[in-house]
Amino acid sequence: MLIVSRLRTLFTHLQTQVRSLIRQGAGSRIVSGFLMVAILTVGTKAVSFLKDATVARQFGTGDALDAFLVSFGLLTFLSTLIGGGLPESFLPIYTGIRYSNKHRRALRLAVQSGVLHALSLLALAGLCYFVAPSFVNWATRGFSPEKQALAVSLLRQLLPFMVCFGMSYQMAAWLRADKHFIVATSAPILIPLAIISLLLYEGKDATVGTLVTGTVAGSVLHLGVLSATLAGRMPGQWSFWRSCLRYWDPHVLTVSRHAAHFLFAGGIFSSTVVVDQTMAAWLSPGSVAVLGYTEKICGIILAVTVAPSCDVLFPYFAEKVARKDWPAVRYQLLASAGGILALAMPAVLTLCWLAPWIVALLFERGSFTGQDTLRVAEVLRYAALQIPFYIVGSLASRVVVAMQATHFIIWLSVVGLIFNVGLNWLLMREMGAAGIALSTVLVQMTSAILACVYVLRQIRLKLNEA
Repeated sequence: MLIVSRLRTLFTHLQTQVRSLIRQGAGSRIVSGFLMVAILTVGTKAVSFLKDATVARQFGTGDALDAFLVSFGLLTFLSTLIGGGLPESFLPIYTGIRYSNKHRRALRLAVQSGVLHALSLLALAGLCYFVAPSFVNWATRGFSPEKQALAVSLLRQLLPFMVCFGMSYQMAAWLRADKHFIVATSAPILIPLAIISLLLYEGKDATVGTLVTGTVAGSVLHLGVLSATLAGRMPGQWSFWRSCLRYWDPHVLTVSRHAAHFLFAGGIFSSTVVVDQTMAAWLSPGSVAVLGYTEKICGIILAVTVAPSCDVLFPYFAEKVARKDWPAVRYQLLASAGGILALAMPAVLTLCWLAPWIVALLFERGSFTGQDTLRVAEVLRYAALQIPFYIVGSLASRVVVAMQATHFIIWLSVVGLIFNVGLNWLLMREMGAAGIALSTVLVQMTSAILACVYVLRQIRLKLNEA
């Protein structure tokens, strides 16, 4: 009875906070920012899904697409890892310096962090080129030798994408820290647009090489737009740029030290995607592609919920942590999580109920057959259940990062990886790709609970200290 009473009290509190947030309407910078980012993200996802439908029509779930997705998935993971580690550590420190009214010093830190980021990505690209055969042979034991050779070739051709995509994380984080969301959110649309344009141009003659060319070209355009936008906001005096070369800010060392922790933790936790794809490659042919399609469908809901909320709220969380305004941090976390879950839950139930119809509507044409629809729909019904936990966990993790609680992040990542590998192995033996999807649900649930408990406990301790 005590647990029920506490849950009822918490639910009532969440309702009150959500109503208060909604009453602020578009007059609230957070709400208006969320709506703007959500609309732009929906537009980007719509184009991305048009790209996915075009790819599905051309390649179905064949060997060529499997090889591309393994290579693309690995490099996306690495670029997200490197691209996430430095910006994650950079943004709270950058915000703290700006809060102290040291704008030029904050800009110098941003430039120097960007240089460090670019060098790390270039070094990683060189390493990937040489270890590509060994990694692909280990990770794709279910592939034929010809399919493995194709994956190695595609991975090497996609290395420029990894560098550009990783740098775009740094540039976008910088723009969002200054609360400039429009370009940071809309620029990613250039990647699927480039792929669609090339596929339509080559028509029936399009090959997996067309996907590679479009992906690389789109990522270069994406980075170019972000860089040009930031360049227009920088001081024009040569003295500023000379100071960036001569006087390295001591906070760069702090950013690097924290980045190492975020990289380690992000590498462990984000590796769940690579682990899932690797273990799916051990199953029947096409399993990697099936998982990829379900992730894209779930991404529709995540695109209009967790993605814009994290983009908009992270700078505000960082500001409130810098001011040590802990009641505001707790309020913003609970109100945002409650409001976004209220939007997401009906969509999750719809995905589970109408999975075959949704998959057929989005992908069933050309080489993507009715049998492919049934395979993807079966996995989608499990994968959709991760969405509520992913939303709550992502919001709580933004607060954890703003607090720079790196030791907890590492611990949480280790737990997530162990759970993911163990549950994948246990469930995929009986359920196939659906077991991998269910494993992801259980991992996201565990991570969300642990992150929320940690954040609320830390806030309570800091309030008691005050």
